[in-house]
Amino acid sequence: MAHDKDPQLALPTAPVCPAVVVATQAYPLEGWSLSEPPAAPGMVTVVGFLLLAFVAIGLVHLNGYWKLRREIRLRRELQRRIDEVSDNLPVVVFQARRERDGRIHLELLAGDTPQLFSAAPRELKADPSRILAAICLPDRTRVLTGLMRAVRRICPVSLQFTTQGVRGMRCISMHAWPTLGPANEQRWTGYWMDVSEERAREQAIARAHARTEAEVEGRGRLIATLGTGISGPMHALLQRMAMLRGGELDAHQRAALDSLEDASVMLARILEDVLALSATEDADMALDSTPVDLRAVLDSMQQLLQPVAVGKGLKLGQRVDPRLARWLQVDGTRLRQILFNLVGNAIKFTEHGDVSMQVHVVDDTMEIQRLRIEVHDTGIGIAAERQQAIFEPFAQADTFTARRYGGTGLGLGICRRLVHRMGGSLQLRSVPGEGTVFAVELPLPHAMPDPPAVDRDSRPPLPPASVAGGAVPRVLVAEDHPTQQLLMQWWLRGLGVEVDVAGDGEQALALWRHGHPVLVFTDDQMPGLGGRELVHAIREEERGENRAGVPIIGMSAEVGGMRGVPLDHLLAKPISRRTLIEAIGRVRPDLLDAAGNACVPGMAAPAQEDVLSLAGLGERFGSVDIARELVHSLRTSMDDDLQALRREWDDDELAAAARRLHRLAGGVGSIGLHALAMTLRELSEARAPLDAARRDALQVRLQRLVQHLRELEAA
Repeated sequence: MAHDKDPQLALPTAPVCPAVVVATQAYPLEGWSLSEPPAAPGMVTVVGFLLLAFVAIGLVHLNGYWKLRREIRLRRELQRRIDEVSDNLPVVVFQARRERDGRIHLELLAGDTPQLFSAAPRELKADPSRILAAICLPDRTRVLTGLMRAVRRICPVSLQFTTQGVRGMRCISMHAWPTLGPANEQRWTGYWMDVSEERAREQAIARAHARTEAEVEGRGRLIATLGTGISGPMHALLQRMAMLRGGELDAHQRAALDSLEDASVMLARILEDVLALSATEDADMALDSTPVDLRAVLDSMQQLLQPVAVGKGLKLGQRVDPRLARWLQVDGTRLRQILFNLVGNAIKFTEHGDVSMQVHVVDDTMEIQRLRIEVHDTGIGIAAERQQAIFEPFAQADTFTARRYGGTGLGLGICRRLVHRMGGSLQLRSVPGEGTVFAVELPLPHAMPDPPAVDRDSRPPLPPASVAGGAVPRVLVAEDHPTQQLLMQWWLRGLGVEVDVAGDGEQALALWRHGHPVLVFTDDQMPGLGGRELVHAIREEERGENRAGVPIIGMSAEVGGMRGVPLDHLLAKPISRRTLIEAIGRVRPDLLDAAGNACVPGMAAPAQEDVLSLAGLGERFGSVDIARELVHSLRTSMDDDLQALRREWDDDELAAAARRLHRLAGGVGSIGLHALAMTLRELSEARAPLDAARRDALQVRLQRLVQHLRELEAA
């Protein structure tokens, strides 16, 4: 009976899976008969899954395709941007492979190759030899040699060469590093960089440096020429004035001579500044450090510049730290030059108020004292923007200052260079309209005073000089200038010695061979055989004959002249009688001892040299009132100094007495008593102490001057 029923109604009674139901719904069973059974249910399931898989695979491929297209588009855009950037950079990056047979393959080439090698990247890849062909012929062999060396050693390579680019010659810097591939082939990675602009800048800097050096050298030659050309006439002028000073002059003639000396000193100072600038530019400039009493230096500086300050109505003072050591090791001449410039400038640029020197001990150890020397003034001041510029050569604060106060603008630059050579510093603080403070900081070693005896070298001992009971000692002077010959004979014969004069080196060498002098003076520049050659010839013959080495004192007008010559001492021109005696005392003090009173200036100078007039002093210092105040100040200080001098002589304090004489020299020199000042100064520097008679004569002369000053005060 079940078979009689409608099959469509009977299907639901049979248990089937859901997939069959779905398939049946999708594909109706109309037309089917029970006598022909349908396909198996698993077949339908497989077909469905296959269809779904095909669809899914298609969708995946379609998604991948679109992603690939997008990635390709992005990469092409990125490559385009990279190409644009690399084409505008002065760098070409490369990667090359070298086969075993030596052939080169460029695997990567990116950058503006036409700019460097006049060919596009694809052209260079096709024919790498075009790179070598673009290198300029003078560099090609060197580049090939460097590349072959790097290939053999498998080491990095760095080269610079010139190539022909599309825009002309280019300077290329190449850097590459090697690696070894799987088949032992060499792979090179590196870059070529266009350094043409950098090379052009370097060449421009080198040319500018060369021009600057040539200008500096030319300026040095000019300064040396000026120094040699001017120092000769200046030397002669100063010598003539020294000779005139020793004669009898009336008041008008002495005033004219004073004016001439002032102008000559100013010109000589400018010349010294220019020559000193040239010397400080020499890195080999030596400093002659000796034990120096800094208090005495400050006293002498104050005495030297006091008349200038008083003439402007200024007060010049000093304040010294009590901890300051008595003796310090320093180049006294250079230190005086520094202080003279600083204090002189302070007085020069100060119209009202005062100028002071202050010494502070910043640090004190067993080895050194670090000092801070300050020069204060109440002058016009310096604007902040000009405070560094004034240390440059030939620079001043402004054009108004240069016009009003004059000067070369060299002093401060020289001072700073000298201070730096001494291991110190020079600084300033200034407020326009209020004043300026210059501060010098120096580390100075502690020292002991030089012993009175001169330390001689290991040469055989010299025979003692004698002026009594034996031959008179002879001194040889090699000098070609007639005026200098005359002065040297005058001064030396005043010491009780005979003088042989030679006008050139050849004549001097002959006189030395036959005259056996005990001392030789020689100029640097002479016709024929110069001073350097003369000294070397004398030293050579002394060694060959095992003779005692004669002391030789050189004389030169050039800064650093006769450097390296085996001299015993060097005198800088112009020479004074004081510096001459000082030099003799260094190398042959026995000459001064033998000469006795001849080396000490006479005590009985003409009375008229110590006579002053209030009117003359008023004309010199601006007014009679200023002159009277100056006379009072000098008379008061001389009273105190004379009492102290007698006490120091009685107590045998010779060093203190010498400083006292030096102080008196500065005082009397400030009012124009130059002859007396020179006498006192030479006495203060004499190695032989004064005997009782000469002390009494000097005291009488100074007491007469004090009485004369009292009379001027009362006038």
